[in-house]
Amino acid sequence: MKLKTSSLLIAGALLGAAVLPAQANNEAMVDLLKVLVEQGTITAENYELLVNAAKADKESSDATNADVKADVEKVAATAAKMPKITTKGKLKIESQDGNWSFQPIGRIMWDAVSADADSSNSNDDWDGTELRRARLGFQGTIYDWGYKFEADFATGDNEDDKEVVVKDAYIKYGTKFGDTKFGLKLGQSHIPFGLNTKVSSKYMTFMDRPFFADSNISPARESGAVVSFANKDYRWTASAGVTAGSISGGYTDEDDDGTTFALRGSFVPFIQDKNHLLQIGAGYMNRSDNDGSFKFSQHLVAHKDNTKISSGTIAAGDYDGSDAFTIDALGVFGSFHAMAEYLDYTADSNVAGSDIDIDGYAVEVGYFLTGESLKWKKGYTSGITPKSSAGAWQIAARFESLDIDDGNVAGDDEAKKWTVGLNYYPTQNIRLMVNYDKVVTWDQDGSDTDQEPSAIKFRAQAKW
Repeated sequence: MKLKTSSLLIAGALLGAAVLPAQANNEAMVDLLKVLVEQGTITAENYELLVNAAKADKESSDATNADVKADVEKVAATAAKMPKITTKGKLKIESQDGNWSFQPIGRIMWDAVSADADSSNSNDDWDGTELRRARLGFQGTIYDWGYKFEADFATGDNEDDKEVVVKDAYIKYGTKFGDTKFGLKLGQSHIPFGLNTKVSSKYMTFMDRPFFADSNISPARESGAVVSFANKDYRWTASAGVTAGSISGGYTDEDDDGTTFALRGSFVPFIQDKNHLLQIGAGYMNRSDNDGSFKFSQHLVAHKDNTKISSGTIAAGDYDGSDAFTIDALGVFGSFHAMAEYLDYTADSNVAGSDIDIDGYAVEVGYFLTGESLKWKKGYTSGITPKSSAGAWQIAARFESLDIDDGNVAGDDEAKKWTVGLNYYPTQNIRLMVNYDKVVTWDQDGSDTDQEPSAIKFRAQAKW
């Protein structure tokens, strides 16, 4: 069967019109039909029929386009009033203009530990599991103001001790003066002192902090006021706080806890980008005398083990306050990072020769085998995002030392320890950790204990 030339031309005209925009295709078809009728390719009757069809299609298209445009404008107007919801790595709800936000937060850390006391008494060993942290909370902003609350439910050593511990509970205010950021926190928050203490447990390279960090010689959180200043890129920071102990049962008692005054500053002498930089920091802390006593004690190889290094005790009424300072450094150079901190702490006693002097330091290095970098954020470290769906792998090592001179004429108490670790991040919210801790020196009253405690530790961690 042969197709007429006129049929082929009409089909071609219709096909060409179909691939053109709605308005242009109708105009192009009418022009083409005029040419065809003038050349006698189609009859005048067919011309009128096709022109009328094209006009009807144009009117229908215009009406449809108007309806679609109205629907789009309606959806856009509604969407502009809806809050933004972020689900990548966190769940955050915020207004379109950014004037308010709300975010649930939390973390779970489950540990399995096998600690060897290197003692003739096997009862000194410790093997078991621990829910190290189980925190729930929320944070948000309202214009220049903000808030945060987080509590830890993984507390208590026995069935009779199940108090929920408040970690962060504060109201904050922030503004800018040119390129300088100003912040004020009222409530319980981190005091401005110490690098290892301030780095969140979510982002620590190892399962446990150094001997001195997050203890009564380098406390983490207290209730009071903290002010801070920083330039817009955090090339320098300065903060100060006046606090009075940690909240317990909803309050603090300054008579029992005393008053803590703390200062911290940092600056970045070198930065190529956020993955290549060097930061130097320092802090000072003064703790006034109180009605309590002073004693320092720390586990040697795990959060739960039976080996400790401890100071003597300054009895209640004899304790006359403390002074401490710290200096630290943090370097990130691509996949490699290094961090070091030194602490000097003196607890004063009203009894001559009974002051307690504690010195400690820790040096750590780490390397991402899969090419990631330790994340530097606002002068501290933060989380990482694996570069591939296979996850990120990190190896790390730390050496630390603690020396306690409590006036004992026999000699000091001293401990030195190595820790090596392997971290796997299957996602930015999940981390699996393996640590091996080994004490290489442990002296008591100046004498070697002949014990080198060690521990193998595993952690499964989730954060949001």
